Amino acid sequence: MKKSIIVILVIVLLLTATLSLVGCKQSFNAKSVKAQIDDNLHWHWGGGETCVYDVFDGDELVGTYTSIQRLLNATDVEVTTSIEEQNATLSNFSGYAFISILSASVDGKEYTRITQSYTDEYLSPVLSYVKEVYEQTVEIKTAYANNRINATFIVDGEISEDSVKSKAAMLYDNAYVYQFARATDLASALSITVPTYTVDSERTQVKASTFSTSYSSSSSVLDNEFVIERNFVETDENSGGSSYGIEDDTHKKVESTDDEGNVTTTYSLTVTNIIPTVKVTFASTNSSLVTGYIYCYISSSPMRMKDGDTLSNRVVVMMQEGKMTYKLKSVQRTYKNN
Repeated sequence: MKKSIIVILVIVLLLTATLSLVGCKQSFNAKSVKAQIDDNLHWHWGGGETCVYDVFDGDELVGTYTSIQRLLNATDVEVTTSIEEQNATLSNFSGYAFISILSASVDGKEYTRITQSYTDEYLSPVLSYVKEVYEQTVEIKTAYANNRINATFIVDGEISEDSVKSKAAMLYDNAYVYQFARATDLASALSITVPTYTVDSERTQVKASTFSTSYSSSSSVLDNEFVIERNFVETDENSGGSSYGIEDDTHKKVESTDDEGNVTTTYSLTVTNIIPTVKVTFASTNSSLVTGYIYCYISSSPMRMKDGDTLSNRVVVMMQEGKMTYKLKSVQRTYKNN
C-alpha cells in the first residue's frame, strides 16, 4: 500500500463519531467515567443516538459519515468477518455499542469504512472490528483481555496476527475516541492509550500509543440550523439576527415589561447554526504513523433537530482530521420509553 494511502487510512481510522458544562470542575480519570456518563450524557436511560455528518475535503462535499451509539443489556453480539473462522461473539453482553459507517470519495476513488466497537459501562474496550475498502480490503478485529491488545488482520483474504501488552489505566479503542471525549469533564488535560495499526505490503502490526488531550472554548458554524437549549433574549431593539427563540411544552417563553413599556421576551430554546462548543484536541505523542493533531467539537448545550422532540447532550458537531472535515447534518436521540 502506498504511504500516502496508509496515512489517509490511519487518519480516518481515528474517527469514530451536548449538554450544559459541569458546574463544578472535577478531575477526570478511568474510575470517574461511568459517573460522568450518568451525569452528563444520560446514556444509562437506554435507547441510543444516531448522528449523520457531511464529509468535506476542503470545501468539496465528498461523502457521508454516520455515527451510532446504543446501550445494550444482556444482548448476544456477533462480529462477522469475511472469514467465518475469524468471527467473534459476545454472549449476554451489557455495555455500549459504537457503530460507524463512512462512504466518501478520496482522491477520486471510493472509500468505505465500517466499524463496530463494544465497551463496558466505563467505556473500556472489549471487542472492536473495522473494515476498510480502498485500494485493497483491510479488516482488523481487536480483542482486549488480560492487559493485552490482540489484533487479527485480514488483508485481501490473508490472515495475520499481532499482540501488544498495555497496563494503561485509560485504554480505549481509537474507533470511538470522539465518543469517549464526550464523557470527560471537558476541562482536564488527559493522557489516554489507544491501539494504532500498521498495514502495508511488508507488515501488519498493532501498537499501544499514547495520546494527550486538551480542551478550549470555541464555536462551530454548521450548514443546518438546530435547536439548542440556551437562553435567548428578544427585545424591541433585537428581534432579528442569525438566532431566534422558540418555545415548546416544557420550554416556555417569558415576557417582561419595564417602566417605559419596553417588552423583553426570554426563550430557553434557540434556533441557530452557530453552536457553542468545546474544542477537544488529540495530540499523538507515541505513534510512528500519526503525527500532528486531530480535533472534535462538542456542543456545550443540549441540542436537537428543529422537528425533533428530544434533546441530545454533548453532541459531537464537527471533526477535523487533516484536510477532511465532518459537519453535523442531523442528530436523533431516542429512549426506550419514546
